[in-house]
Amino acid sequence: MDSGAQENATGAMFEVDKIENEFWFNVSATPIGPITEEWQAAHNLTYEFTVPQTDWGNRTIRYQYIEDNGTVNNEYPEVSPIIMQAEAPEAEVMFENHISRETGAAPEIVLVGDRFSLVGNDAMILAIQVTAIVVDEMDGHTVEVAEWLGDYGENSHASGSVVNEGPLAGLLNEIHRWVEIQLGENGSMGEDIAFVEHQMVDRVLSPSVITAEENTPPSMISIGFREGGLLTEGDSAHLEVVVDDFDTDVTDVTVDLTRIGLGIVELSDSGLLGDHTIHDDIWTALITHDGLEHGLMEVTVGMEDIWVYVEEEAALEVTNAAPRMMSLVFTPDSVKRGDPVGVSVTAVDGHGVESVGIDLLSAGGELTSLSESDGVWSGQFTVPYGMSPGERTIPVRITDGDGGTTMAVHVHPNGYPVEAPTLTIENEAPWVSSVTVMRDGEQAETIHAPDGGDPITHTLEATIEDPDGVSSAQARIGRLAPIGNSDKWLLMVDDGSSGDRVAGDGVYTIQFDVRASLPEGDITIQIRATDTYLSMTPDALQSHILQLEKIDSGGGGSSWISDNATTLVFIALALLLVVGITAVAVSLRNSELE
Repeated sequence: MDSGAQENATGAMFEVDKIENEFWFNVSATPIGPITEEWQAAHNLTYEFTVPQTDWGNRTIRYQYIEDNGTVNNEYPEVSPIIMQAEAPEAEVMFENHISRETGAAPEIVLVGDRFSLVGNDAMILAIQVTAIVVDEMDGHTVEVAEWLGDYGENSHASGSVVNEGPLAGLLNEIHRWVEIQLGENGSMGEDIAFVEHQMVDRVLSPSVITAEENTPPSMISIGFREGGLLTEGDSAHLEVVVDDFDTDVTDVTVDLTRIGLGIVELSDSGLLGDHTIHDDIWTALITHDGLEHGLMEVTVGMEDIWVYVEEEAALEVTNAAPRMMSLVFTPDSVKRGDPVGVSVTAVDGHGVESVGIDLLSAGGELTSLSESDGVWSGQFTVPYGMSPGERTIPVRITDGDGGTTMAVHVHPNGYPVEAPTLTIENEAPWVSSVTVMRDGEQAETIHAPDGGDPITHTLEATIEDPDGVSSAQARIGRLAPIGNSDKWLLMVDDGSSGDRVAGDGVYTIQFDVRASLPEGDITIQIRATDTYLSMTPDALQSHILQLEKIDSGGGGSSWISDNATTLVFIALALLLVVGITAVAVSLRNSELE
């Protein structure tokens, strides 16, 4: 049988079933023909196209006849189909009595001899008496059940059992009902019939544990604070207890924080009290500790599931809150390294402030203690040369009365930490502390220029200082420089080369050759340096005066005589002494001869 859409006699389309029929109407069996013929005969092939709606009339909209020679003929019945609405079925009332079950409130846990009635349904009030407490099996679980007998009255009764422990307490385990009903019409007496019903629990889908024997008690995995710790004096933190329970039926977790004045604290695993994730076994509570109690303390963690309550001892540490700096003032607030600075500090702590100091040990300075007067700690410290220039945070060491110490770099003017005021360290430019001329490895007072011949080599040494280190040094030595470089800045070195005697000693060196063409007199040179912060020696401190002196080509002259005057004096005295001794000897010899 096939289905599809077909036209009826009027051309309207209908969904029809195509039914094959091999019997035609046999005309020869009519009174016109032989009476021995049957009314129907198997003859070739016929298809009936019939709408599927059984409530409609004249349902066949088309006949298709296929003869033996393959000829196909179609016939479309008139007025087909006739669309009709289905008639609604009528119920045949067997009896007028309403059948329902008992209902009403009942205790979850019962004892033998208990009596109570289920009165929620006036038509089916059941009086129950508990007859026994036994152990039964329910879907593989061994449970305690209470057996009972019940009476509806008028020869109707029931019996069964209910679960008498655990989360399913009060659930029907099994029940047999016998209810007799009298059939009758219009108040007449009729035949009695009995309705018998048997119900029992076939499968327990949830929970997985329904008895105390099947339960695994919860245990604590860890306890701590989400933020890493809890401080005293008003600090808040999330207390978290991670609980392991195989049966996942923990109902309550508490922590005894009586030692810090918070009593028994209840925790949540349902997204409340600061809990992040529901039912992730991390029980949480947001707590605030306003007291001063601190240290490592033993606390009791209580865990309760549907069946048992267990306790475990755990260690929980509360940290002493560090003193809080309320104000910090520097006088002045912009200084150079080596300058003195006045400072005043105010600080608070629940245990009292024991001492306050300026700690510059990390910068090469000292720990300077401040003195207290009317709650203000004041004093003076010296800025160490090891501090870098710029706006610098000065660490303040504060110790409370309980021994707690902090290096304060924040102030708390409104109870919340903000950056403490900074001290501005000005950057000093590099300065030249000494200038020395060296000739032939010895220090020279003047620069020698020859009268002729080869130039004389000299070395200029400049001791340059800067707290931040010198990045480069230069000298402009005028006529002492090679020809064409008198106005150029020439690089000085401190690397042990080019005449530098010791590398990295802060003495920068440049060598130059003094030509014979240079005249005597004073000569002004300039020396400058740049530090690591690109600060340069000021122009007013760059100039230095050297003296240039002419000498003869033999190395004599007034300059040689002055350099060797002491030696000449000793030679002259020695000659005079020899002459005197000779004269005395001659005189004595002459006296002897006479």
